[in-house]
Amino acid sequence: MVRPELKEYMEKVIEALKDKSPKEVLSYAIFNEEDEVEYYRKLAEHARRESIRVLFLQMAEESLGHKEKLLKLFRRLYPGEEPVKVEAPPVEVAPFYPKFETVDEYLEALEYCMESELFARETYEILAQKAVNEDSRVLFVQLAEMERDHYLRLKKAYELLTGFKSKKMMPEDIEPGGYIFPDKEKARYVFLDLAATREGYVFSRDPPEKVRDWMKRDVNTIWISPAPIKGSISPRTLIESKENLVEILRRGNVVLLLENLEFILAKEDFGEVLDLMSTLRDAAIAYGSYLLVHTIKDAIEKKEWVILTSELKIIED
Repeated sequence: MVRPELKEYMEKVIEALKDKSPKEVLSYAIFNEEDEVEYYRKLAEHARRESIRVLFLQMAEESLGHKEKLLKLFRRLYPGEEPVKVEAPPVEVAPFYPKFETVDEYLEALEYCMESELFARETYEILAQKAVNEDSRVLFVQLAEMERDHYLRLKKAYELLTGFKSKKMMPEDIEPGGYIFPDKEKARYVFLDLAATREGYVFSRDPPEKVRDWMKRDVNTIWISPAPIKGSISPRTLIESKENLVEILRRGNVVLLLENLEFILAKEDFGEVLDLMSTLRDAAIAYGSYLLVHTIKDAIEKKEWVILTSELKIIED
């Protein structure tokens, strides 16, 4: 997956940074994050697939946060000074801007970004080694882990699209019905692509504002909570809302995402939950809608997983 020329180039950059002072490497990292923000923003502008557009927007926002943290550290360590340009090859060798017309172009862009994130992680690991105090070292270790998180999230999108490509289809090509996902982010990616042209609803353990911020859109979100919070519903109320949920799916072209089913199973009887899933799955098939269910596989009994997957198709195990 790693393009040899890109790997070789990044090795040269890492080698160049090893000879720089802590101030120079910190400056380099600041400008690197600045370039990364701009790059991800431009990718988001070009991406036509909603899931990938949102992913790139998330990366841009988080890279901006990284830059601000690094700049704050620089000014604390070197008061009155500004970051300096460093004699080292830039991270962006030749920024890759595909037309995003084919799945292969999306995959190539994701590959490029994954390699860039691995490079950024190595950069912060070098910074941690060169840190002038413990606070700096801790920040660089944290940023290295954040870059690793970026890489893993890009990898999930890459794996999802690769899986669909192997089936000669894309997320928006799946038939109406019920689907189950062990991974929440992958469930959300499919939801975004389906809901790009359909009405969407999210039932989540996350507060509505958190879901909307993640999805970068004003999506209909219902918070599943045992607490008596305005606008939320309890697991029991969800079970008892079966007919209302069927009516939503009856509209046709509706996408309903239900997250953290394991939480509901921990609170309610499995038979009742299964009846709800089966009913909603059948309604989705009958009315041309979609039921997407996320659950942490290891958090439920093996027998329950087998039964659930006999009713709901696994997109990716």
